[in-house]
Amino acid sequence: MEPKWHIAFCNVTYTEYAGVTYKEYYGSPSVMLEAQLKAREFAEGRFGAGRFIIPHVDSPSCALASFLGMPVIGSDADEIVYLDSSRPVLTDVADAPRIRFGDPRADGLMAQRWDAYQYFTARGHRVRFGGYGGGIVTLACEVSNNAILAWFGEDPEGARRLLDRLVEVEQQLAAFDAGLRGEAVGGFGYTGDDYSGLLSPEMYRAFAVPCYRTLHAGQTSRFMHSELLRAEHLRIARDEVGITMFHGAGCKNLTLEEMHDIMGERFWTQLTPQELLEFSPAQIDERIRVLAQCGCSYVQLYPGRGTPERHMDAALAAVQRECRGGPA
Repeated sequence: MEPKWHIAFCNVTYTEYAGVTYKEYYGSPSVMLEAQLKAREFAEGRFGAGRFIIPHVDSPSCALASFLGMPVIGSDADEIVYLDSSRPVLTDVADAPRIRFGDPRADGLMAQRWDAYQYFTARGHRVRFGGYGGGIVTLACEVSNNAILAWFGEDPEGARRLLDRLVEVEQQLAAFDAGLRGEAVGGFGYTGDDYSGLLSPEMYRAFAVPCYRTLHAGQTSRFMHSELLRAEHLRIARDEVGITMFHGAGCKNLTLEEMHDIMGERFWTQLTPQELLEFSPAQIDERIRVLAQCGCSYVQLYPGRGTPERHMDAALAAVQRECRGGPA
């Protein structure tokens, strides 16, 4: 197996490379686009890696929960807004009918996505509206301040009704997104649901799997990222959800050997932001050698803020040497 390599640039590095704060970045579509373009120019000039930055509509990870009514907290410091968990939308599983699909152009932080979508497309960038990612269990935790984890045991039928409503929201957002581009809902499926690994394998099968099956119905490509899964969860996802690729970044409960045993070559590995920050260049080189030889399809670098340039240089030299499939 000759794995490919990839770099996961994101809001963290866009803002650092462009010299703007998160508040500036998310507060203005023009600043967002300019920051992404500046970051691409910087990444190309410094690392020869500008190809990995493509203009796209961005928003904090709490945007979907905000769309469903969760209040957010912001500050003037260089911080990303976050959910006010002291005021959950749902305090009782019987309140699930409060979850309603509103107007993505006006409600919560989705309104910022709409503004950015209009701005980017008006300037010739073909972008997706996005804002959804199959994180049903995570979303349920966000809108209930984690009370859903108790409801799974106390009122399983009520918990299922809540999850079903959240699945409907995801489906409606996907349809809204596809409609903007005049396309059918796509054949590529993505599930990013970190909190689902908090469930036992039995509860994972009972609650998470039906949601993923519904969301992935008719999709031939099913890509999953879920950092808290264990080996038994991943086998269930492979066998009962039919995932075709697993993004094994930050999966502290899974070994490289387990991912390879379960998924064959159909998984990604990653040098995390913490590792890129804290490892020495020699440790980075050795870690990438291990990742590249574990049987995965992709080795990803994920720089965070403050990643020393010599660490990135070491990582790039290592992936270019070890990952003979080339850049992805």
